[in-house]
Amino acid sequence: MIAHGQDLHDLFSQTLDGLGEMSRLLEEEARSLAARDTEALELTASKKQKLAFLLNDLAARQNHLVRACGFQGNEGGVAAFLDRLDPESPQTRALLAEWREIVRLGSACRKQNELNGTYIALLQRHIDSSLNFLYGASSADATYGPDGSRRRGETSRQSFSA
Repeated sequence: MIAHGQDLHDLFSQTLDGLGEMSRLLEEEARSLAARDTEALELTASKKQKLAFLLNDLAARQNHLVRACGFQGNEGGVAAFLDRLDPESPQTRALLAEWREIVRLGSACRKQNELNGTYIALLQRHIDSSLNFLYGASSADATYGPDGSRRRGETSRQSFSA
């Protein structure tokens, strides 16, 4: 398990770097949302997508490694793997510290991503309300599309004419 511990350390190190970058990108996204900077949002979204792919790959590799040692290939399996290591070993202590930081950063990233998503939904509702007003559709005229999102109904009046 010592060799696997070194492999896991390498994966943890890469994961921590990736989560740190994701945290920075999510904060950047929040600032771009507040400023309504669509150009910056598009760039950030692209970076986030690439980074999410990398983080998912690292998680899959971590899960594969602990499965090879007879543990479940998930967060609980990683924790169980770490619990089986010698608690007095400096390598084990380092791995446990890295794992705790991964869990903490992952949770913080999820929370910030949810906040950003909530803000995006709020902006979308504001835009929808403005468009409904502009096109003369009342909220009672709004219907739901096949994907569950609200759609403007037929326009009942024009707000502007040429």
